[in-house]
Amino acid sequence: MKKVFYSLKVFLRKPKILNKLYSFLHKLRSNRIHENILKELFELEKSTEEEISINQSRKLQKTLRYAFENTIYYKEVFINHRVIDGKIFDLKKIPILTKDIIRKNQLQLISKEFHIDYLSKKNTGGSTGEPLVFYTDSKSGLVDNAHHYYLYTLMGYTPNDTIVSCGGFEIDKKTREKNIYWVHNSKDNVFGSLRFSVLYLNDDNISYYVMKILEIKPSILRGYPSFYYTISKFILKNNISIDFQVKGINLTSEMCSPDQREIIERAFSTKVFFEYGHTEVCLFCYTNGHDYTYHSSPIYGYLEVINEDGSDTEIGQVGKIIATSLINHGMPFVRYDTGDLGEVAYRKGGYLKFSRIYGRSQDYIITKDNQKVFLTALIFGQHFQAFARIEKWQIIQNSKGEINFLIIPTNSYDKKDELEIEQKIKNVVEIDIAFDYVDTIPLTSMGKHLFLKQNLKV
Repeated sequence: MKKVFYSLKVFLRKPKILNKLYSFLHKLRSNRIHENILKELFELEKSTEEEISINQSRKLQKTLRYAFENTIYYKEVFINHRVIDGKIFDLKKIPILTKDIIRKNQLQLISKEFHIDYLSKKNTGGSTGEPLVFYTDSKSGLVDNAHHYYLYTLMGYTPNDTIVSCGGFEIDKKTREKNIYWVHNSKDNVFGSLRFSVLYLNDDNISYYVMKILEIKPSILRGYPSFYYTISKFILKNNISIDFQVKGINLTSEMCSPDQREIIERAFSTKVFFEYGHTEVCLFCYTNGHDYTYHSSPIYGYLEVINEDGSDTEIGQVGKIIATSLINHGMPFVRYDTGDLGEVAYRKGGYLKFSRIYGRSQDYIITKDNQKVFLTALIFGQHFQAFARIEKWQIIQNSKGEINFLIIPTNSYDKKDELEIEQKIKNVVEIDIAFDYVDTIPLTSMGKHLFLKQNLKV
């Protein structure tokens, strides 16, 4: 069927009526995939965990067979590592797929069923220093979109609800001079009909962002925790009333402390729903509003959390998150090293629940004796009175056993706050601390705020 669509697309470049026919057929296919995935996700809610695991294992075997039969890279790897035992593929015998391996074997990883021109070119990794170019098929994007709508549905979403989001994108100067810091999308855009740019948010213009939110009365907010935290502090500080129902706030892409989450929930009188996913379309995890445990989607990816020796971590331990995409056949990723760390709360095969996800594995500092201290334990596991008097902060590590705090202080911040930060951190770990007070902290190219800028090769 895929080949038919690709051939049809080439043929239909000429007559307009045939192009309309192609668009119609493409939309039919997209709607069918979307509806089927949503139906499957809702059916999973009624399934036992044993049934979920069995179904996921079948999908995994099907994915591994597809990769073996349709890619040069996996055919060679599976043979060399004796992955196939009869009709069963042994996942644990497959080497971890790293970014470096992908870069060196890009064309060999693409399925022979797809022409590269009809795959979507993606890139990721700019903030980690490991940029990666890869390809995804159109179906994986549709499956991903369906998962987002499923998460919205958990918040109480209905088709007439307004969704807004934020991101790191530029807005031309003439538009900004009119105090417009957002763009409009189509009503059916999965990330909302309006999108704020986080690149220009500051004390001088924050009121325009807030007024726009009050004007359009969104039911669902989605985006970076740092953006909504800044907005929420402004709302609470100025006693601004949210006179409409916000059904949920979908936070993604950055770490978020419990204190920040509480402020965001208080400002908008709603619950935060966390999301953890990747451009690489290997996994999708979410919280459901009842608590803050992350549930992995068993139809999106097969997950492992492993120790340095490759063995599975025990429940409650932290390990590397390894993911096998069950949805991208264009360029299959099998046992992909996400570069992230997670603490497993539950495991049934590749269906996992996480009590915590630590983001990039760079989200820890290194002591002089090479011990890793996670940012969550160092910062978010404690309550700092000083944070109420800090606009924004960032930790930079350039040398083992040393960190530097960049702080944008409020007018009420003083020496006692600096001492509190230093003492509480040194109660956790022996480390040298320096403080720099600044007016701005640069965002990443995508407009994200990094809590930790780890410059060591970790």
